[in-house]
Amino acid sequence: MIKKIFLATALLLLAVNTSLAQSNSAYTRFGIGDVEFSTSARKIGIGQLAVSVIDDNSISSLNPAAWYKFKGTRFSVDLSYTGLFISDNNSSSFYSETDFKGFSFGFPVSEDYGIGVATGLIPYSRVSYKAKEIAAGTESYTAEYEGKGGLSQIYIGTSVLLPGEISIGATLDYYFGNISYKTDINFVNQTTFPSQFEKLHKSTGFGSTLGILTPDLISVFGIKGVVSNLRLGASVKIIPEMDTDTLLISRSVTIEDTLFNNRTTMAIPQRVSAGLSFNLFSNYLITMDYAFQPWSEYKLANKTQNVLRDMHKISTGFEYKPGQILGASVWEQIIWRAGLSFEKTQYLINNQGIDQFSIFGGFSFPLGLENSIDIALQYSTRGTTDFGLLKENIFKLNFGISFGEIWFLRYDY
Repeated sequence: MIKKIFLATALLLLAVNTSLAQSNSAYTRFGIGDVEFSTSARKIGIGQLAVSVIDDNSISSLNPAAWYKFKGTRFSVDLSYTGLFISDNNSSSFYSETDFKGFSFGFPVSEDYGIGVATGLIPYSRVSYKAKEIAAGTESYTAEYEGKGGLSQIYIGTSVLLPGEISIGATLDYYFGNISYKTDINFVNQTTFPSQFEKLHKSTGFGSTLGILTPDLISVFGIKGVVSNLRLGASVKIIPEMDTDTLLISRSVTIEDTLFNNRTTMAIPQRVSAGLSFNLFSNYLITMDYAFQPWSEYKLANKTQNVLRDMHKISTGFEYKPGQILGASVWEQIIWRAGLSFEKTQYLINNQGIDQFSIFGGFSFPLGLENSIDIALQYSTRGTTDFGLLKENIFKLNFGISFGEIWFLRYDY
């Protein structure tokens, strides 16, 4: 198992080091950028949320209550490739990047009490853009704007099974990260020195994710039919105010000067997610989910931003999992997934809300009884070329490796 973990991590880190470029979404300039809903290729394949889904072959950071079904130790790492076509009324461009999506590690402690423990490192948000402005006039110049960075999350938590087969879970989360905003100004007149301004936000803080999951409501009410394993789930991600160091630096050919240096706070609104899932004919899984995050309440230095609005996301997903048949080939054991989502993103630019529609698909290719390669594809479109805005067509390829073995279990002799 240790060799598998080392090999998977080394391969993904190598891929990250060959990153092509920035994804270059100008919308990520606002707030803390694009927020990650899920980094797991399994969850992305069915719409990114799947808050009520129990999958003992994966670790969901969205709802720790789902960890109570761990049957063995699990380790997973994830990687994502993003291709972005961005256009306005006059031109279009293509950008791409490869990004490490973190790792997760979980194991069961007590099957009778539904105690599972998990920990991991995953991204929470991403800022990545680069743009150029050419100004002509008395003093012609070219201005280049670049932003990069984001917030990451380290979590550790557990689940427990209550009477009535209700599962609850909680994590302790630590958030950290740097976001850099640069402006480079180069003048056509060679006698005028170029200038660079950089604004830095360095944030740290603790938070928590709380989750709950109902038992199989079909079994509870004694209903028989084609529907089974009907569950409701919900989670809330809470981030109290984060300590944030802000720094403004001015650079010229020979001088670097700190214009502003201050410690303040960043208030990220809590995110609430809820969902329903059930099985049809035991092999088919259907999910329906909703997420809400009031970004209009986001504050930096106790000030809100008029370019942010409340985020709403709805999604639905489908999964086909073949039954375990003795002698079945590897190809007959592939798990297939598909999903759709609509999101009113947090961005409000020129008084126009930026909406996003996404289509998902994916599969899990077995590498053995407990191991798999997980692939998810996502195509999204957001924004418009009207009102001086940008239209983005986004393609993402998500790749994950998941290993499972039996650790920490006691045997009676």
